[in-house]
Amino acid sequence: MSTNTLDTKIQVSKFLTSLLDSTISRERLTLKKNDKIELTSTNNTPYIFVIVSGVTGIFSTTNVAIDFAGEGDLLDYNVYSSQLFGKALTDGVTIWRFEQAEVFNMIAQNQDIQIQHYHMLQAIQRRLEKKQMQATLDTKEMIAAFIHTLASRYNPNADDQGMIELPRYFTRKMIANYAGVSLGTLTTHLQRLAEEDRVLFNTRVLLINETN
Repeated sequence: MSTNTLDTKIQVSKFLTSLLDSTISRERLTLKKNDKIELTSTNNTPYIFVIVSGVTGIFSTTNVAIDFAGEGDLLDYNVYSSQLFGKALTDGVTIWRFEQAEVFNMIAQNQDIQIQHYHMLQAIQRRLEKKQMQATLDTKEMIAAFIHTLASRYNPNADDQGMIELPRYFTRKMIANYAGVSLGTLTTHLQRLAEEDRVLFNTRVLLINETN
């Protein structure tokens, strides 16, 4: 685990504890697979979410996958905007929901909470910047980079052959959506990567070499 990741996880834990120890309003939600997460209320009050367990996707209004968030990650209206929404990719996603204005009031009054929130926003920014950088690669290498990033993030343990399995909630259709390619194009490039011994895949399982 990188120093940045470890530091962010520590800050997330402190941030959530600070919010739960305060008097601000909050709601604990448990979601089923495919349940939608609105980043604002019906009267457009923006929310901040902290994910306790499970994995969610962040999608545009046209249903394009923008980012993914799991345990300890933040879903912040300030970063993702009202034009996006979250969706549970796994069963039993547990999240805490807070009103953004109340959280910002706490941040204004407490430098420690401000630093914790800053670390979490930086983690989102690093993910989005990394995706932008990987998107400049040629299609085959872009697909390999996206798969390797997601596999190592959500399933960091390689097998004894040095292969990491991409969690199965990242379906072939989801990866194609995230990469902005057709399912046929994805399959073509997976076959080429398999010929180079960089991936192994069948209809249900996709593994990528930990060194890519």
